[in-house]
Amino acid sequence: MIFSTCRTWLRRLGLDEAGIAGVELALATPMLALLMTGGFDFGRAIYEQHRLAAAAQAGVQYATALSANLANTSGIVAAARADANDTASALTVTTNQCTCPGGTPQCSTAATCTGSTVSGTYVKVAVSESLSTLINYPFLSSPMTISGVAMMRVQ
Repeated sequence: MIFSTCRTWLRRLGLDEAGIAGVELALATPMLALLMTGGFDFGRAIYEQHRLAAAAQAGVQYATALSANLANTSGIVAAARADANDTASALTVTTNQCTCPGGTPQCSTAATCTGSTVSGTYVKVAVSESLSTLINYPFLSSPMTISGVAMMRVQ
């Protein structure tokens, strides 16, 4: 009698599906958390790159607003920092000018200001920042450098 009762109880326990959803949730939660964290890191990196590109564009706009602003590198840097809301001075902002002579495919007077086939004077602003990820990924170095660059023809 006790043996048949135990057998019936074990058979019901084996066929019972109560708690299966909890086990599946416990198995799937770590993978979902890892995917969500990776998506958050990727989205944050894209947001930061967009923010830095907009800051570089603001620096170029300041430089080209008035001809006197071209030589005002501290004003260009301040405009880029203000656009990026950089209160902790975590950004690295560099600015330079170059002149491309006619027919030269790159600005040969300053090696860092390249990329135009049209002769003229250009101003270039580069903004970069260090970004740490939430997880140390094996294929990424953390912290990584995110940057934004803007270049505009002045004359």
